[in-house]
Amino acid sequence: MSFDPSALTVKEAVKQLQGLSDDALSEVYDAELDGKGRISLLGEITAKRDALREGAAPKAEAQKVEVIHRPARPGAAAASYIRRIK
Repeated sequence: MSFDPSALTVKEAVKQLQGLSDDALSEVYDAELDGKGRISLLGEITAKRDALREGAAPKAEAQKVEVIHRPARPGAAAASYIRRIK
């Protein structure tokens, strides 16, 4: 893996994302998801992966995201989703 995101603040981790390949970004995403699971960092990683996959250079400004919390139904777990706002 490129780096351990849980050892850094979100701001520090975002700086480390610069220049990473799609595979490396996926590894960092999985590590963050398994670790602290910070929504803001997961959103930044997703935006950078999307930009790479679309063939565009990553944007310098942060993407706006909306966090949707879905309350738990009886017998089910609550869930949170990230949706980018265009």
